[in-house]
Amino acid sequence: MHVVGSEAAYAPFEFVDEKTGEYRGFDIDLINAIGKEMGVKVEIKNIAWDGLRPALLNKEIDCIISAMTITDERAQVVTFSDPYFTAGQVICARKGSTIKGVADLVNVKVGVQANTTGHYAVQKIEGMKDENISKFETTPDAFQALINGSVHAVVADIPVVLEFIKNNPTANVTTIGGAFTVEYYGIAMRKEDTELHAKINQALAKVKASGEYQAIYEKWFGKG
Repeated sequence: MHVVGSEAAYAPFEFVDEKTGEYRGFDIDLINAIGKEMGVKVEIKNIAWDGLRPALLNKEIDCIISAMTITDERAQVVTFSDPYFTAGQVICARKGSTIKGVADLVNVKVGVQANTTGHYAVQKIEGMKDENISKFETTPDAFQALINGSVHAVVADIPVVLEFIKNNPTANVTTIGGAFTVEYYGIAMRKEDTELHAKINQALAKVKASGEYQAIYEKWFGKG
C-alpha cells in the first residue's frame, strides 16, 4: 500500500487544508498510522467520489479510505477491511423548518451527494420521488444548495453534518433528530490483493490496541 485514494471534500474525514494545501482529516491520520505500522509511506491521491472505485480497479491507487460505507453492493466489486468507524445518516435543514423527521422529506427537495449511502437512504424512503432528490457531485455542494434555498434539506453522514454546522454558524441550519441509519466504514481494496487485505487489518488492529486510534478519534471528534 503506497497510493491511497480519497475524496478530499468530506470534512472532518478528508479535506484540503486551505492554508497549507495539505490533506487532513480523521481518515488521513488513520491511514498514515496504518502505513507507519506496516512500514510503508502513504501518498494520498485526491479523486472525485465516482472515480474512486474505477481508479482502484485500474490500479491507479492501492486502496481507498474515504468514509466509504461497507455495503453488499460495493463488496461485490471490492474487498473491505474490518470496520474502522460507525456512522449514520442524518437530516440537516434550516432552523425553523417544518421538517420534523424522515417522513417529512417525501414532499420536499432533498440534497444528497450522488451515489453515496445518503443518496441510497433517501431513495428508500417510502413515497420518495426521484425528482425531489437533488444529486450533487460533493456534499459541500449540497450544503450550499441548502443555504441558497434550492433544497429544503440535506441528508449526509452525521459527523460531516455536525462539522459543517460547527464551521458555518451563520448558515442557520441544524440537525433534525438523530441518525436514522447505522453504517460502518471500511478501507476498500481489490479482491485479488489478499496479502494487502491481511496486512491492513493487522495494522488497523494494532493501531486500535495501542491507543493511537482513540487519540486520532479524540483529535477530530472529541471525547465521548
